Amino acid sequence: MNKTLLYLIYFAVYSAILLVIGKSSLRDSDSVSKFFMCDRRLPLWRCVCTFVGTWVSAASILSLTGSVYESGLSALTFSVVPWFLGALLIVLISGRLYAAGVTTVPELFRVRYGSRGLQAAYGALLAAVYVLYLVIQIKGFGIVASTLFGIPYSVAILLVYLFILYTSFGGYQSVTRSDVFNLILMIVGLGVLLVIVVARVGSFGGIYSGAAEVTGYAHAGMEYATEAGDLLRPFGQGDFAPLMSISMFFGWGLGLAVNPQYAVRILASRDSRSARRMIWISLGLLAGIYFTLSSIGLGMRVLIPTVNASLSTDEIFTYILNNDLYSGWSGFLLFAIIGACVSTANSQLLLIASSCSCDIVGALWPKPLKESTLVNLSRGAVMAGGTLSLLLALSPPASLLTYGGDVWGVFSVTLLAPVFGTLLWKGTTRTGVYAALGSGLAALAVFYPLYYRGALPLHPALPGTLISAAALWLGSVLSRKKEAAA
Repeated sequence: MNKTLLYLIYFAVYSAILLVIGKSSLRDSDSVSKFFMCDRRLPLWRCVCTFVGTWVSAASILSLTGSVYESGLSALTFSVVPWFLGALLIVLISGRLYAAGVTTVPELFRVRYGSRGLQAAYGALLAAVYVLYLVIQIKGFGIVASTLFGIPYSVAILLVYLFILYTSFGGYQSVTRSDVFNLILMIVGLGVLLVIVVARVGSFGGIYSGAAEVTGYAHAGMEYATEAGDLLRPFGQGDFAPLMSISMFFGWGLGLAVNPQYAVRILASRDSRSARRMIWISLGLLAGIYFTLSSIGLGMRVLIPTVNASLSTDEIFTYILNNDLYSGWSGFLLFAIIGACVSTANSQLLLIASSCSCDIVGALWPKPLKESTLVNLSRGAVMAGGTLSLLLALSPPASLLTYGGDVWGVFSVTLLAPVFGTLLWKGTTRTGVYAALGSGLAALAVFYPLYYRGALPLHPALPGTLISAAALWLGSVLSRKKEAAA
């Protein structure tokens, strides 16, 4: 069958399924609790699917696998290891976070400190960060769609715009249902691709023994050549050098630990025990997914040591899948990547919606707003946030993996100390949280420009997070002393 025709058939089927999911969920989202949390009634298996589906994004499939192809297992040290360490910290606060009974993370500060200003400030910050992070999913979709249909990237990203808006309009119900479908698609797709790669290499062990012998440039755009054994080393060159990789824990790792997209899944669970089980089961499933992705990336390099095209890291996976490893399954596999992009994107749009409607408008409005009004405001925020991200995605970052760590570093610097301090340290005060937020924003303004100019040899989230934590402690201690003296 003609390749383009086959891809169009996959596209029609995928679109029809998402249409049914989105339409069936609209009627189940007529209140704030239903729209953002499904009334905390989701079964454990759906909680696991939405946790994993939101976690595995374009950065995981496209950028991580492309990075493994280029640089080997050092890409895991840079990203996957920090992610899992950060997830262990989520377990530490899951019980207390659930007991807080809030709908959003910024609401935690209003409940604890009676501060609507803090809630609104963090709502604005989260909305801005997720608009920036959503660019990753839009770029990932654009890369795949342009490969599928041979259309320009700028046209391709319009397709994901429609997908994520539609699935987000139905709220958390629609998001979790689409996550179940997309996760099944992804697991089947990656499993089939691993079998194909192993069959072509000759054996599973041959992937790793062959990777140890690969030398030369991965493609024309590479700055450095691979030497024998490089692909299996824990550290590499450039972004994957030891100091940068270790300091990335403060970007990717601590950013994940306090990332609201995972906190919301804890808050939406049936009870704290279910929330904790969701995390552990998800981590087990994710370990299998990342083992599969890294094996596929190494296997691709063994089969095709050098790609005869000028590509970015994020384009390698789809290029090889559509050319050197093309089969009747390629369309299915490419739409599995699209599913990963959609699953993460609609969750982030929902967080933009809750930040704008509940945390900014809801916190600052002089009178309580009707639930129907908040839901309508949320859908308007979905449209606005998606549109702004789409415009930013017209000039996307070069590497989704490094860009994602930089964006999540903002969470580490501004949100980690306030959230963990509020939940774990009774001595935390409102003044301390304001101090952490203010010093964190100042640290971002100082260290990120130095980092992008190449003047900082480590990730800026490391000094920024330490400064923010110190400010939280000092501000809390001084404000308590002042209150005691008064």
